This record gives sequence, C-alpha cells and structure tokens, in this order.
Amino acid sequence: MIAPLPSSGWHPAPGRTIPVVVPASLRLRGLLGQAVTVSWSPKSSADTLDFTLDTSEWLHGTGDYLASVAASVTTASGQKTDMRVLWATLVNGMACLFLSGGIPGTVQTVLVSITTQQGRSLSQPVAIAILSTSPATPPATAPSLPDGTPVPPNALALSQSVILTTESGKPYLLA
Repeated sequence: MIAPLPSSGWHPAPGRTIPVVVPASLRLRGLLGQAVTVSWSPKSSADTLDFTLDTSEWLHGTGDYLASVAASVTTASGQKTDMRVLWATLVNGMACLFLSGGIPGTVQTVLVSITTQQGRSLSQPVAIAILSTSPATPPATAPSLPDGTPVPPNALALSQSVILTTESGKPYLLA
C-alpha cells in the first residue's frame, strides 16, 4: 500500500476534525445498536471552513489508506445560500472538505464517500448546524482551473499560476 504523503504548508484544523469510529459490537449481547449521528461543530452561513474526517481508527490494523474522497450536501434545496462543498481532498491521510454557505437555523447533512486503496468504501453522513446568528450568505468560491475544477490546497503546482493536472483535467494531489 502507498502511505499518504504529508501535505506541507496546509493542515486541517484539529478543532473541526472528527474520527470515523468503529461501531460497538452489541450483537453478541443480544442488544440492538442505535444509530449515532456524526456531526461537525456548527458554522455560520458566512463561514468558509475546512472540516475533516479522520479514518485512522476505522482502518487501524489493516495496512490500508484512503485513496479517494467525494462529498455532497444532501439537504441542499436549490437556494443561492445553500451550503456547498467547494472541494474535497485527502490531506495527511484524512478526508478533508471545504464548506461554505448554509441556510441559518438549519441542520445540513454532508454525505462523505471515501474509498481505500484495498477497496473498502464508506458513505458517512455528517450533520452540521448552521447558526442563526448571521444572515444567509451565498457560498464563497474556491480557486479553480479555467474549466471550473476546484483546486484544493494540496494540488501540485509548478508555479503560482500553473497547476499540474491529469489527462482528465483533475489536479494532481499530495494525499
């Protein structure tokens, strides 16, 4: 397996990083497990912040690493101020998202889909409350390529204005 390369210069905020945990095995005891809601700390509509899932406990002992991450806001309603995923990438072996916008006073759900190098996959819904302390704000825009492909902070850059891309046009990333 190819271990993740450390991303230099940019690191996910520890205060907005949550672990993906292995659910307790209650079946042997004859108990039914309850669904646990995973949630990030609240944000205001005007905030544009990184939010991260740490899968190290989920993958502990497997020798496996994350290979890809994708995310979408499943509660988006088509409004200009809906929360939006500006980019999703792997940073230091963790699934990191950049979120902006959101309708004040709501709880939004972000579906984070991850795949590992050995083929494991997980679709993890994560809740995030949008505070009602500030007015609704349209999402910010992220740096992007001319075709609109977002450029995360761990994209390989040849210079300030030249991003190394694959044949399909996606940026090469330091995972």
